[in-house]
Amino acid sequence: MSDDVELSIREVTGGSVLLATETLRLPIEIGRFGADNVGRISAGDGRVVHFGEGYGTLSRQHLTITPSGDGGLVVTDLSSNGVAQIGQEGSPPVPIGRGGTVRMAAGAMRAFETVGLRVTVCSPKEAQVDAIGQPLHLVYDSSSTGRLKALDLDGVSIALVASGSEVLMRRRKGRAAQALEDARGEGAQVLVMIGPDGAGGVEAICGMSDEVSHNRRMLDAGEAVPMDHLATLDIRGQLLRIMSAEEGKGLSCTNAECRQLNPYLPGENCRYCGQRLGDGTSYWVHS
Repeated sequence: MSDDVELSIREVTGGSVLLATETLRLPIEIGRFGADNVGRISAGDGRVVHFGEGYGTLSRQHLTITPSGDGGLVVTDLSSNGVAQIGQEGSPPVPIGRGGTVRMAAGAMRAFETVGLRVTVCSPKEAQVDAIGQPLHLVYDSSSTGRLKALDLDGVSIALVASGSEVLMRRRKGRAAQALEDARGEGAQVLVMIGPDGAGGVEAICGMSDEVSHNRRMLDAGEAVPMDHLATLDIRGQLLRIMSAEEGKGLSCTNAECRQLNPYLPGENCRYCGQRLGDGTSYWVHS
């Protein structure tokens, strides 16, 4: 799991942003400090972040966020005036109760209200990459490990090959077009080949019609499309996402019919289907 958490704070009334999204080291403690009742966040690496002043209703130790030990988070209410978890849209906030906790799974995002503040906590899933070569990586959910994996596409192409009802992933050296030609010459039923385009970018070349979609658009056999940061391929339900280690994280849509990656804007709507992104899973690649 990550040792970091993403945190943002805004006022419930008026929506003024007191703390734009910050990545902070666990464990986290939120409270107030000093005669001016300054809002304070203390992080596990010793970093302290202040937000506004005049928050006398914040307890000195108001809320903590700690790792759960299974890759998730535990949010604990230590306050005198209460913390409530925001539920589904239209449902009332649910008080945690002093000493009470809320457990968050890895990849979850939750919002809490307390003393006129809305605190949003995100525990992103991570695509772990040991070495950064070419900035673009192919990110996918591994059914064998139950976690995300990321493949460096520096000089390597990735083939999705049909084998009966199964879809197998195979690495091939070289550019996507040449790798596709070589794989077909060996008799492989290639659904799609993703790899270098020979001009400094990455492309996906569809091998079979009606099997692969790119950003929700079905591809024809032989059609090549550029794979830029946050692009998504759907191959028989297997999602392959292109992400850059240099261009920041993405936020997945929770609509089961969509599931596309969007820029990391939790308060916005999916650019493909229009559904709100606030409960999506965030993804990013780091070395």
